[in-house]
Amino acid sequence: MDRPLRDKDYFVTSEGWIFSVLGDVHPRDRVWAVLKYVAGPGPWRSANGRTYSRVLVEYSVRELLRSIEFVRSVRPDYVYLDPSVGSEVIAPPLAEVTRVYRTSEKAVELLRSRSSLPESSLERRAVELIGWLSEASGVPEEGFGVTGSVLLGIAHSGSDVDLVVHGGSNTRRVLDALAESKDERLKTGVGPEWVSHLRSQLRIPKEQAELLASRVVHKGDFSGTRFSVFGVRERPPYAYGEVQYTSKGIVETVVEVVDDSESLFTPSVYRVEERVFGIERLVTYLARLAGVLRPGDRISVRAKLEEVRSERGTAYQLLLGSYEGVGVESLRFV
Repeated sequence: MDRPLRDKDYFVTSEGWIFSVLGDVHPRDRVWAVLKYVAGPGPWRSANGRTYSRVLVEYSVRELLRSIEFVRSVRPDYVYLDPSVGSEVIAPPLAEVTRVYRTSEKAVELLRSRSSLPESSLERRAVELIGWLSEASGVPEEGFGVTGSVLLGIAHSGSDVDLVVHGGSNTRRVLDALAESKDERLKTGVGPEWVSHLRSQLRIPKEQAELLASRVVHKGDFSGTRFSVFGVRERPPYAYGEVQYTSKGIVETVVEVVDDSESLFTPSVYRVEERVFGIERLVTYLARLAGVLRPGDRISVRAKLEEVRSERGTAYQLLLGSYEGVGVESLRFV
């Protein structure tokens, strides 16, 4: 492979499974990923007529654990006990990767062919949204990427347009543009189903879940098409093996958010202040917590406490969305 895969890129393995890349830190010969599609009945259809079924229907830890067991039953070598985190993850060997789909390359491809894209196609809508976001935010069009089913070329009429923005400053500018826009074509936000799923994951009070839903600006509807926008880091935050995470069990404590600038990356990272354990970060792979907490929020969190060791020393973080936390994690404002 000529260059590393990045967060939200996709790849195909030898048996035709389609995976989404998870984050930017991976073992030398493997890649952390989520199994998204396998050949089967479904509305997702490639140009050659092959149809696909979605494996991960709902982004939750329970769903992820089910997908791990499915992968283990067919390709146990794709399940990897990663020593850096002390947990099993889906991480297929790079030797099994037969094709890659890069978010940045897809955006370039679509932008170059914009004049020839069918008016009703999702590809055309993706290009229109990139153009609108670029003009509204000042981020050049080459700062965007296209992910999801549009990247794979298997989108159907009901699919979303899923975009990424490369770099922290670019991501912030796009978020500000979405939050401040008065364009009638744009409607940001999520519906009651989003609130219901968040409450089921974290036992959060309804009115507080609705408050978080009201803060969602990276999802919505543009000219009748649902969309999402997430950030991708300019570069991996560290090299694999430089940081070691060790579980210290489930704890409950109160943290105050002091910085949300990394909250639309994978994983979402909120820098916090906390007085009991000395916790410095709240980290989560739960997509519904991306970009919804704000500096000044004081929240009571029940989650996995992790010791983080690196050459810079030892620190502590909370991980929301851990295997150990299924059914016992919680979050509420205080």
